Amino acid sequence: MGKKIVIVGPPEAGKTTLRKVFFEGENSVRLLKHALKPTYGIESLILRLKDDVGIFDLAGQENKRWLETEDKQVFQNTEVMMVVFDAKTTDIREIIEFIKKIIQIRNKLSPHAIIFLLMHKIDLIDKKRMEQLRLEVNHAIRNEQQVKLAFTSIKKEYLTQTFSIFIEILKHCVTEEISPEKADFNLLKIAIEILYHVDQELAVSIRELQYRFNLTKEKLQEILEFLKDLGFISLIGDQKEKIITLSDKGKTYFKGIINEFSLKSFIKTKEEGVSTLEIEEKVIPPFVGYFIANKDGITILTTEIHDGALKSFLSDDNVFFENKPDFDVDLIPMFISALEKFSKEVNIKDLSGFNLKGSNLKMQIFSFSEYTITLFTNPNIHLKSVENKIKEFFLNLFEIYAEEFDQFKESHSLENFDEINQHGREWLLKLNETYEHMVSNLETCDIKQAKKIYTELDDISNEIKLKMELLLEKIKEIKVNLMKAITNENHEELVYLVKKVKDLQLNYLT
Repeated sequence: MGKKIVIVGPPEAGKTTLRKVFFEGENSVRLLKHALKPTYGIESLILRLKDDVGIFDLAGQENKRWLETEDKQVFQNTEVMMVVFDAKTTDIREIIEFIKKIIQIRNKLSPHAIIFLLMHKIDLIDKKRMEQLRLEVNHAIRNEQQVKLAFTSIKKEYLTQTFSIFIEILKHCVTEEISPEKADFNLLKIAIEILYHVDQELAVSIRELQYRFNLTKEKLQEILEFLKDLGFISLIGDQKEKIITLSDKGKTYFKGIINEFSLKSFIKTKEEGVSTLEIEEKVIPPFVGYFIANKDGITILTTEIHDGALKSFLSDDNVFFENKPDFDVDLIPMFISALEKFSKEVNIKDLSGFNLKGSNLKMQIFSFSEYTITLFTNPNIHLKSVENKIKEFFLNLFEIYAEEFDQFKESHSLENFDEINQHGREWLLKLNETYEHMVSNLETCDIKQAKKIYTELDDISNEIKLKMELLLEKIKEIKVNLMKAITNENHEELVYLVKKVKDLQLNYLT
């Protein structure tokens, strides 16, 4: 089944330019130099991804038609509404008013759609204007679900981050829906979030859950039946509007196992429903550190590439611990332990391969017989290329220091802590060197490198264009000089020019 993205916004905001750069591969430098003609009506194209994705670019000059007449049906059955504003020239009150209209249309015609608000042309504004936009727009959408604010530009210094935002947009059109039959972590995550929300609200309707978690009625019904079969929830009310509450078993289980592990930190951004995609990208090494914990979530060892590395990257990570700089990172293994215990309740063998991705770091979980490793990495790395090396290291570590780890079970104190920690730190630094060497030698390719290459394509295009222009100028010059040489019967010049033409044919036509 095809998916749908609708691009809308005031006239001359840059909608068509963004479409051409990121969905059609046009040269960003060239588009910055040459203004595009205004769009009339609807311009559309199809992207061939896992599903066909239809891109519909609506003319800004006809916004009254799209927002106030029957033609607003163009927004029906849409996965993503991409709303583009000129960050410099559009009045903030007009931006807020436009956003409210789009949200009203979304709620009526495509309630599950996500809205991306793109403040475009940020290369033309200062930090004060950007912060004003950020504060006022976030305030206006603070109670709205499925709305994201981002700042964009096709200038070279912003191109990589804008490209990342468009990847995020497309991912909303290719992500598979949740299926309880698969019993994977997606099910585990959404089940925990539903339990948490029901616990907080005491009772919620199916309609509210469907809207909050962006699920079809069928998928939500499957998940609720799944939780009901476990005895965690009760469904009351008539068929038309059922109410969900936690059962006694659900309350006992949830309070006793889940809540004590600071679940709120895990789903904080889900509750708020508003997230800001930043334009800055920190320099983060491939591998930052890890926790070793027992199956009760008690941290045995924390190893980092340097002291405080984990806390410095996690403290302002907008997915894990937003506005919580004093968050105790030791709670993470406890939270993972809670997830593992929950996974047994829903018949999932282990959480190996489970990860959570934030803006700064990605958590990778490796589950061993007695221990759980929480490895923190750059979110853009290709883990598969070094996964065997990682597993081999920890297996060897548990073997080399078997006596120390056994003693921990009795005393909760780790002998030779400094030695084991230093051993791990040296391995992390070596693993970073190995991974970066693999990337530089094209033995693997991570997301960061791919984004960098994307921005370089415009440079390649410009270089080819320049060389082509020089070549065409040479051909023009040869043609003029041939005409002169023929007219003047200058045979020496003719021989010279004919050789030049033969060289061109040899170099460019063979």
